[in-house]
Amino acid sequence: MQDGHNRRMLRAGVGRAIAAVLCAGCLMAQPSAAPSSPAAVPAANLNQLMRVLFFPLSNVVFFPQRYNPAEVKPAAEPSGSTDPLTGVFGGWEAVENSALTLVDSADLLMTPGRKCSNGRDVPLANADWVQMVKGLRDAGTFAYKAALTKDQDRMLGAAEVLAASCANCHNKYRPGNVANRCR
Repeated sequence: MQDGHNRRMLRAGVGRAIAAVLCAGCLMAQPSAAPSSPAAVPAANLNQLMRVLFFPLSNVVFFPQRYNPAEVKPAAEPSGSTDPLTGVFGGWEAVENSALTLVDSADLLMTPGRKCSNGRDVPLANADWVQMVKGLRDAGTFAYKAALTKDQDRMLGAAEVLAASCANCHNKYRPGNVANRCR
């Protein structure tokens, strides 16, 4: 009987020791209370962000206006494809993913410190800018829901909503030459 008691006590002691080590590890993994580093300055200006992110993603969303994404043949090496429609997650899934990425990427348009192509600050404090960014998010959500149906007619409507969202902002903040961008 004494042996059984000793084994239980030993197991309980080992269990407490393991729990203590795990708790200590969790505490050590917690972020320090030291002041956080200053916010990073965005690497891309607004024009670069538009060219590398919003323009290509929008084109994937616009694709079903003319062609059925289900009929797109995968690239010879899908994992190396630079075209989302012919990659591993191609076809309609690429349209869905592009729409969702537009939604999430809209936050990049509200990043403090981002510059317009003419060096001016992106107009984050302008109420209409905030509304236009929200319009992009809403358009991306609308496009995602349409893409889920895999219905090209619905995608026509989604493309119109997205194009209107883009045009609203471009008409105000991208008129004419580069010097006038972001006014």
